[in-house]
Amino acid sequence: MSTLFVRHGTTEWNETGRIQGWAPVGLSEPGREEARRVADAIAERHAVDAVVASDLVRTVETAEPIAAAAGVDVETDPRLRERDFGVFQGLPSGDFFERFPAFDLLENGRAAAERAPESGESWLAVRDRVLDAAADLRAREGTTVAVTHVNPIRLVVGERRDLSVVRSLTELSADNCSVTEVDESGAVVRENARSYK
Repeated sequence: MSTLFVRHGTTEWNETGRIQGWAPVGLSEPGREEARRVADAIAERHAVDAVVASDLVRTVETAEPIAAAAGVDVETDPRLRERDFGVFQGLPSGDFFERFPAFDLLENGRAAAERAPESGESWLAVRDRVLDAAADLRAREGTTVAVTHVNPIRLVVGERRDLSVVRSLTELSADNCSVTEVDESGAVVRENARSYK
């Protein structure tokens, strides 16, 4: 009885350092290979009862081989999406905080977490929807694989460890196609496990 949070496989935007947000960016060829490997590894270790993915292209493409290996269909839940970065979607991430310092969590803490980009959402709004989805996943019977994004995984683990939204997003991480496992009690028993790849 657990939830396995899997970050989606690598995309071309990951490789080029662009902010993806809700963009319809699919997996790169290395990302598709990562998804195949993590699907095989999960199938070897777990009897999976359900696969639930963010409804964005890169997560659905990662979820499909996992679901196929488990013999289930992919369900989608938009609450598991990455942050909607609004007008910042597609921009380079490398110099983002130099250009837009008000959004820097390390410099501005909770004020930055409360700030929403134009036509986007704040980190606090993201946390609310992601934790709502995570609670529903924990209430399911059996083992569920949730295919999502780096920041939702950071927020789930941070909440389980009683970290602030700022600490969750700045101190935690999850690599592409890594697995983070939360047991039925809500305890994080495996975090950013790359041996699944």
